[in-house]
Amino acid sequence: MRRLSSNLYVDSVNGKEMVHCRCGSMLGPGDKDPKSLLSVKAADLSKAGPNVNPHALGARRFFLREYYCPNCFRLIDTEVALKDP
Repeated sequence: MRRLSSNLYVDSVNGKEMVHCRCGSMLGPGDKDPKSLLSVKAADLSKAGPNVNPHALGARRFFLREYYCPNCFRLIDTEVALKDP
């Protein structure tokens, strides 16, 4: 077993590496980007908290992308992303 994060790990299943969530769900092949195996939700940047962008500079240009396990809906990762023009 190889840990990718506190919520994701890679383990061998029938000789193939597979990504698993902490809940035990098998998400997909270990050679894929783990984020591509997760459910994605776009949220307002303010959801990240007051310290992420305290002066709301460019707040309309960015959003928070949240990645969830598609089975247990555990929040796995977040990232700030630029909105399309």
